[in-house]
Amino acid sequence: MENGSPQAFVFMRVGNHAGETFDEILERKRRELDEAGRIFWGYGGTTLHPIKHVQPFAKLWVQEAGSIEILMQPIESHADPDVLPANEFSVDGIKWEPMPSGILVTGSRYAVVLDEIRPGQLDLDLGRFEVGIGPSRGRNAAQYMRGRVDKGCLVEAAPVQEGSDVGVKSVSIGFQARLLPPYAVMLRHR
Repeated sequence: MENGSPQAFVFMRVGNHAGETFDEILERKRRELDEAGRIFWGYGGTTLHPIKHVQPFAKLWVQEAGSIEILMQPIESHADPDVLPANEFSVDGIKWEPMPSGILVTGSRYAVVLDEIRPGQLDLDLGRFEVGIGPSRGRNAAQYMRGRVDKGCLVEAAPVQEGSDVGVKSVSIGFQARLLPPYAVMLRHR
């Protein structure tokens, strides 16, 4: 990133998924942006629920800072879920709409809504951040991102005392994008 790390952001580890290489996914998402004017980046898990976490976090920080970014750490991934494409999305979990023309998301329950995915090298010290929303709010991000946790809504934390065990701190961010309203949606295949 041009000016260092932001005060708040969504963090996600990304890689190969549902039979596609990461490079193939990026190319498909570039076409998606050209055709639909936005990207739906699919994901799963419970740590970044669209309605409980991403939407309220993003709305707060858009009011505070004018925009919110997602920072992506490329990793070696062997995720191979069912490849059924989502054909409906919902902002609120109640009203479902057909997927927008030109958007394809496979093997995911949720999606963040993004503008252009830009490459950019940034070494990010997770120890400087904490979880910004949800039941783990306030937990140091380096401790939170241990094990299978691979995404979160993070905010700048108070300085960590020297000698504290906050786990692996430094991660290499390879891509970033700005989140667009409604910031995240639920997906389903019917």
